[in-house]
Amino acid sequence: MSILPPDLRYALRMLRKNPGFTATALAALTLGIGATTAIFSVVNTVLLKPLTFPDPDRIVSFFLTTPNGPSYGGSTTRFNVWRQQTQAFQDVSAYEYAGANLNLTGETFPEQIRSIRVSADYFRLLGAPVIQGRTFTAEEDRPNGGQAVVLSYGLWQRHFSGDPHMIGRTISLSGAPYVVVGIVGPGFNTELDTPPEVWLPFQIDPASVDHAQYFSVIARLRPGVTLATAKAQLQLAADEFRRKFPNFMGPRDGFSVQPYPEAIVSEVRSSLLVLAGAVSFVLLIACANVANLLLVRATGRKREIALRAAVGASRARIIRQLLTESVVLSAIGGALGFALGLVGVRALVAMNPGDIPRIGEHGAAIALDWRLVLFTVCVSVVTGVLFGLIPAFDVSRTDLSITLNQAGGRSGTGFRQNKTRSLLVISEVALALVLLTGAALLIRTFVALRTVNPGFVAHNILTMRMSLGGSRFAKTTAVNQLIQNAVQRMEALPAVASAGASYLYRWKVDSACRSTSLGESLLANDMTDAVG
Repeated sequence: MSILPPDLRYALRMLRKNPGFTATALAALTLGIGATTAIFSVVNTVLLKPLTFPDPDRIVSFFLTTPNGPSYGGSTTRFNVWRQQTQAFQDVSAYEYAGANLNLTGETFPEQIRSIRVSADYFRLLGAPVIQGRTFTAEEDRPNGGQAVVLSYGLWQRHFSGDPHMIGRTISLSGAPYVVVGIVGPGFNTELDTPPEVWLPFQIDPASVDHAQYFSVIARLRPGVTLATAKAQLQLAADEFRRKFPNFMGPRDGFSVQPYPEAIVSEVRSSLLVLAGAVSFVLLIACANVANLLLVRATGRKREIALRAAVGASRARIIRQLLTESVVLSAIGGALGFALGLVGVRALVAMNPGDIPRIGEHGAAIALDWRLVLFTVCVSVVTGVLFGLIPAFDVSRTDLSITLNQAGGRSGTGFRQNKTRSLLVISEVALALVLLTGAALLIRTFVALRTVNPGFVAHNILTMRMSLGGSRFAKTTAVNQLIQNAVQRMEALPAVASAGASYLYRWKVDSACRSTSLGESLLANDMTDAVG
């Protein structure tokens, strides 16, 4: 350890003496480590961080197994069967989240907010931090159980200014009155693509025979129950369900569960891993670039190395000094790359979150933690050793008699060094071709999407959305009248040349059937108010 400080001082002095080399090497390392850190920060948040729920490894998600693959989502009939499997599960809960928006009106200013419908066990299952009031009771979760609502901490602070008397207050959601019964703490439900701002009771009928598949079901395994045991019990339940409803479950279909953490990230896991692999190629290219720079720089240092060897420095001592220089260089590049990675990932996620789960709104959940710091430190050290090892071994094999007899610092490169540099260049070109091919395909796809004719002129066109609900808009006549009034008022604005509107009416479904061959829900019968 006594020789480490002199080695560090000498390494820093050598980097200062060669500002051109240092700046070029640091630029390559900063970009490579920065890109790797940015992607790992997302991978860390989405795939590696444990869920914030109590004992997340005990939480499972239900799905239907079919010959064509898993079919995610539950129906009210299946849900009623699944929550009866009390020997394997506790706190079985349903939730429906599809980015549904409600209009919060009757306050100082109207606002469109995100909502989610959940059954009563949902909050207990996921360990919701209730800071005021309570969650839904079993009575409120039954049909016609009343209009209760639980608010998120963010909505409570933003829209209601943290009113301490919020519990028991009535608010208007899409024209319907709801009584606020509770407020959950910050950070709850951030694992979803877009965290909800209000929770409404699902109110599933225990006697329902509706087979429409449109929501998700999760549960907690009982203590001592394994995943395999739960799956075996669900197969027995599937056999009984098939006998009871032969038209709604195929002969080869079944019930199963998977860990909830896997279900949350299943749609983005492959994409993130592929992206991480691509960025690793960028880091390898940066390492090969810096290694080539070190080899070129070592050409002018062969006489220096030969003199050190002549006065008694061992080969191991020379290699250690050269590795110290490369590690110091990579450490500086790692620090700069770490800062660049944090800034870069914030900018990218803020511009286009891409519906990535667990990152929060605009990437708010991506934060500095020990995994990210440890990863950057390890990458920096490994990178320094990786690009410094080859030049260190190569230059330490200097022939003293030949090198010292050469005039000044004009040492030859030699066949071995040229061969090493050629291999590094070949590796760079191969990796670059892989990345360039993938980038070219992505650019081609992007250009093709941008050049698709949408069928209308999009220049100077602004859009807005709103959701309508409640008894006031049960008929399309009221919806049409509202839209006509809105269009007329917009056309009256001086800056508006013309205005138009379209809407999707949500039909009420009184009955449904399921195709046993395709495993999909088919809506049928009594599509009320379809044409107003």
